[in-house]
Amino acid sequence: MALHVPTLLLLLVMGFGLLTVQLAVARRGQLHQGELQLVGCGAASFFAGFIAFGLQAWTTHWLTSLLGNLLVVSGIGCFAAAVYRFTLNRDLPQAYRWLLCLGALPVVVALALSLSWRVTVLSLTAAVMLLPAVVVALRHGWRAEQSFRLTGLLLLTALLASLGRAGHALLWPEAHGAQLSEASTVPALWLLLTCTSLMGAGFGLVLACFERLASQMCELASVDGLTGCLNHNTTVSLLAHALERGRRDGQPVAFVMLDLDHFKNVNDRHGHAVGDRVLRAFAGTVRERLRGSDVLGRLGGEEFGLVLPATSAGGARHLAEQIRQAVESLETPGDAGQLLRVTVSAGVAVAEPSRGDSAEALMQLADKALYQAKQKGRNRVVVADDWMRNSSLQAVLA
Repeated sequence: MALHVPTLLLLLVMGFGLLTVQLAVARRGQLHQGELQLVGCGAASFFAGFIAFGLQAWTTHWLTSLLGNLLVVSGIGCFAAAVYRFTLNRDLPQAYRWLLCLGALPVVVALALSLSWRVTVLSLTAAVMLLPAVVVALRHGWRAEQSFRLTGLLLLTALLASLGRAGHALLWPEAHGAQLSEASTVPALWLLLTCTSLMGAGFGLVLACFERLASQMCELASVDGLTGCLNHNTTVSLLAHALERGRRDGQPVAFVMLDLDHFKNVNDRHGHAVGDRVLRAFAGTVRERLRGSDVLGRLGGEEFGLVLPATSAGGARHLAEQIRQAVESLETPGDAGQLLRVTVSAGVAVAEPSRGDSAEALMQLADKALYQAKQKGRNRVVVADDWMRNSSLQAVLA
């Protein structure tokens, strides 16, 4: 059964129109990412271009053909710009912008050719314009959001379909008829595959943008914005998971509570901006000494916590001592050019798999050890012992 090309154009108009309307509504809200705006512009260009193709029977043929093809070329350019912005976080290279401008030349030249040659020239033009975006999407986008991988494959499909349509027009020109509406089934299928792949890539870009936004929102909800460490609630949750896994695997889990000594004096003497600089430098120093499985969280103010899976008391003490020495030698520039130095005290607590300690109990035990480190002169590491485990916090403070 032959495909009815005008009906096909109507479906493409509806598809790209729906994408355009959805993105227009999204932009009226809080979604203002540059990628979404570019996809919206591209979808609007395709939408208007296919409307122009559909009007060929009632208007001047060369005018609607020129306008429609120029709009399709613009839509491809907008989609390519969105791919660059999403994957590389930068605008299109200058050379690619010139390529887009040159893409208008074959559109104009093709008006003087027969339909089969026009299809060949325009399909090859579309393939050439898609090639850089496909390369970027497949090379860099494969490490991006999972939904963007499908977008890269759809762009590749559109490129290959454009080449297939061009080859078919060269080999079987009679199948394309005298105008677009007279094309037979195979040319119509090539057109359908090309355009639906581009449409799918547009929806895929939108989905990838939303996936990235959701990931960023989750990160904001779990990460301390100043230091990049996990926040208090997330740290406690991960400690609880580490304890459960430690009990299953028969491995100890250590928790180290770190507190910068006399940090209030830094804020009082040098201001909160310098204090924030010290906190960021401290967090960076600690991260450099952690394994991939270790967790660094900011518990509040100048207090931090380390979750160390499969770590004994000796291993946790050794790491805490390394951190203490590194922080002691750390120099942070102040606003007046002076170098500030701080020290840190650490309390270490270890949960053996047979004890069944909760996250809250282990943190309280580490807090007791930290208090002892402060009482003994600060700038030191104290490991919680059985006396601390069996005593209450009030007994330690007394």
